[in-house]
Amino acid sequence: MKQHDADEDQLISQAKAAEMCGMTRAAIHKLVSAGRLRATEVGGRDLVYLKEVEVLARSRQADVA
Repeated sequence: MKQHDADEDQLISQAKAAEMCGMTRAAIHKLVSAGRLRATEVGGRDLVYLKEVEVLARSRQADVA
């Protein structure tokens, strides 16, 4: 049986994701709607996966550099 990695499942708000990526919350929502970021509903809020946001943030930094 595969050991569960809690870090894989860390969720953050779309607002926090936007802050991390230097984007608006609406832009993050569009990425979720387009299927480029996964989201899951928790307590009526759509949260995104921290690992995916970190990858997005790094790619955006590389585009600027």
